[in-house]
Amino acid sequence: MRIPRLLLTFGLLASICPLVHAGTDVPVLAGSWTIDREASSPIDPWGRITLDIAIDGKAISISRTVTTGRRNSTQVYPFVVGEETKIPVTWWTGNRHIGAYMGGDGTETITAEWMDGGRTLRVESRYVLQTSQGETAVRSYYEYRLDPDGSGLTVIELRSSRSTPVVHVFKRA
Repeated sequence: MRIPRLLLTFGLLASICPLVHAGTDVPVLAGSWTIDREASSPIDPWGRITLDIAIDGKAISISRTVTTGRRNSTQVYPFVVGEETKIPVTWWTGNRHIGAYMGGDGTETITAEWMDGGRTLRVESRYVLQTSQGETAVRSYYEYRLDPDGSGLTVIELRSSRSTPVVHVFKRA
């Protein structure tokens, strides 16, 4: 009777271990990630998207860089899990052929929480876009889902202004 319980304990520990770097409590979500274009929703006109994720306790910083040719744009999203954070945005990188730009006060309001035992980071962003029809309040819901082995990251975006989710698959850089 003790052996099955011991095996269950080791099995649970083995399933948790990939979620943290050895010797620390930092989820392996932290690090540099490069998009896998073949496995992702189209990213045109961008040729490449990279993420750099830093985690220090509840403080998280996601740096997103989009590149096309020699042009690139980086937006940094520093926030604290469990708190509401306003982030100034100079250029909305979601503008792909749609003629939408940051409007309102030029900020995104971010809230975030850890889910699935630290394997998923849920981020909600609220902002205002300026279009030819005027300003529109938009809400985006992101899930940053770490693969069980820690080698891949899937980012799912549901935007209130579109009916289809955007799915980006990243590999560790």
